[in-house]
Amino acid sequence: PGSQVHAAMEAGARMVILDARAASDWATTHIRGAAPFPFYSVDELASHLPNDDTWIIAYCACPHAASGHVVDELRSRGFTHTAILDEGIPWWIQQHYPIEAGPLPEAPSPAPTQTH
Repeated sequence: PGSQVHAAMEAGARMVILDARAASDWATTHIRGAAPFPFYSVDELASHLPNDDTWIIAYCACPHAASGHVVDELRSRGFTHTAILDEGIPWWIQQHYPIEAGPLPEAPSPAPTQTH
């Protein structure tokens, strides 16, 4: 559940959070520290992810259409520590959990983050 993801972030857990929505949606608002990872770009971006014991959590707004596709594709590529943020970003925002906005990064690099 989203509350567990938030608690892990607050505790500084090592994880990758992927925003599976269109990149323009990510630029408008996203979970703090989330990498843009549009559901239609899995082939291009999967090689930038750690394939170890780092948890990779995908979310969208639908709540599972885009994030479910991303997680299914990652699992088919051997990523075992994957999960979906079931509630999606609308719920995250309603909880007043940390969000941010900003321009897209120049190169894909969804590296593990440790939040503060």
